[in-house]
Amino acid sequence: MSTRAREELRVIACLFFVLFVGVADNQVLSPLLPAIRAQFGKSSSALAYLFTGYSFAAGLSVLIWGPLSDIFGRKSGLLAGLIIFIIGSCISYTSAVFVLLLAGRILTGMGASMLSLNTISYTADFFPYEKRGWAMGAVFSSYFAALILGVPLGSWLGEKNGWNFVFGAMGSAALCLLVLTSLLLPPSTQKRMASGFPGTEYLRQYLSFLRDRITVGALLSSFFASAGTTGFLAFLIMWMHDSFNISGGKVRLVFIVCGGAALLASPVAGVIADRIGKRLQFLLSNLSLAFFLFIMPRLHWEPALFLVFGLISLSAAFRQGPMEAVLTEIVPASSRGTFVALKNSCSQLGIGLAALFSGILFERAGYSRVCFLGAISNLLAAGSMLLTLRNKRL
Repeated sequence: MSTRAREELRVIACLFFVLFVGVADNQVLSPLLPAIRAQFGKSSSALAYLFTGYSFAAGLSVLIWGPLSDIFGRKSGLLAGLIIFIIGSCISYTSAVFVLLLAGRILTGMGASMLSLNTISYTADFFPYEKRGWAMGAVFSSYFAALILGVPLGSWLGEKNGWNFVFGAMGSAALCLLVLTSLLLPPSTQKRMASGFPGTEYLRQYLSFLRDRITVGALLSSFFASAGTTGFLAFLIMWMHDSFNISGGKVRLVFIVCGGAALLASPVAGVIADRIGKRLQFLLSNLSLAFFLFIMPRLHWEPALFLVFGLISLSAAFRQGPMEAVLTEIVPASSRGTFVALKNSCSQLGIGLAALFSGILFERAGYSRVCFLGAISNLLAAGSMLLTLRNKRL
């Protein structure tokens, strides 16, 4: 194996585990909701603030982190994000009142936004576009690893030691990654000097992204794609618990079986996207996601439910890598961090609004309406991507 190949594998491994912790921390909240609801006596709509506060904090703060990533480099951003993440996890771990838990989740969201931004930007800087589908697919398979490992493990730890313990474990994992990333990840190569007053310069750049049809299409796609799975995942376990009265062990089995298929498929999906076209694969994956989200709440606790949930996971796996590869190629590398920041901000806004409305829908109309909202969002994500068609090389 060549030196370059070994370095590529080391980069993917580091970024995989950093993103894994950031994603698992957010996803693991879902199985903890029944225990948090029991302790604090909050309604489903109030619990949705834990997702919304996290997402809005991540979406707003990332607009600051993006330009700083372009100036100081992606590795520095990853290390700073891990430090903020650790502090937020400690607050969540020690929280005895709902307001303090919400504050901890907000700070954790700010740190996680730095992790996501710099993971995407570092991967795009390090790998050429011809191989970026594979690289993004490998790194973003951490989403599904979080489903099959993070969510079941977090659910089990929550049952054994209380929901607070889970956030303490996340903070401890982030501390280990802080040390490993500083030692193993090569230094960032993509940096630029700021000219003029940074605030004015980057505000002007953000506005230029909002005036261009191609970048607007990419931003809308990110918004709707993130919104399209938020409510489905956030209230999936509560729906299973309330509708089928199933045990935590069976819930973990669902995530392990279905998430495992997506984890294995994600790197393969990236390779396919590099061959058939990343944008085309994104469009087809969103259409299949919309279809399966529409039919899932109409199923009972039977093998068909496992199958459909597995197909939803596979559709998401085939979408994620190609989407990130396309969106990081739309702008020059020198402003990639700034654009990814705006893209992530739109994504977090979509997550926050979807969580807010899903909490209301779940409480008033049931889980089928939550999934219907997700299906419509995925269709809009596919339609928005069509605005980028003028850029034929994508």
